Amino acid sequence: MQYGVSGFLAPDGNFYECKYGEHRVLAVELVEKFNINTFDGDSNKVPDFIKFGFVPGVGKEGDPGSCHAFIWQEPTPQQLIWLHANLEHMTGVQQRSVLSWLDAYGIDV
Repeated sequence: MQYGVSGFLAPDGNFYECKYGEHRVLAVELVEKFNINTFDGDSNKVPDFIKFGFVPGVGKEGDPGSCHAFIWQEPTPQQLIWLHANLEHMTGVQQRSVLSWLDAYGIDV
């Protein structure tokens, strides 16, 4: 099994995958598709979306410098379903990040 997810998780629970280095292009496409007016161009902070990234080949544990998950707003119920179903596919670094974000929002897993 390969570990690590890369892309954006939409509020409706659909995951839009992209490869390392392609987040900015995908972010612009999603902003247009979902008609988001508050996007400031930072692909790490696409409103309503959860961003995942990793450098291929980092292995199951991952690397704190190259693996991440950014959850800037409380996840929707659909996003939570996806997170629970796909946690095992993430690197250890991504898993800990997701669990930390969920804890910050008072969401018990």
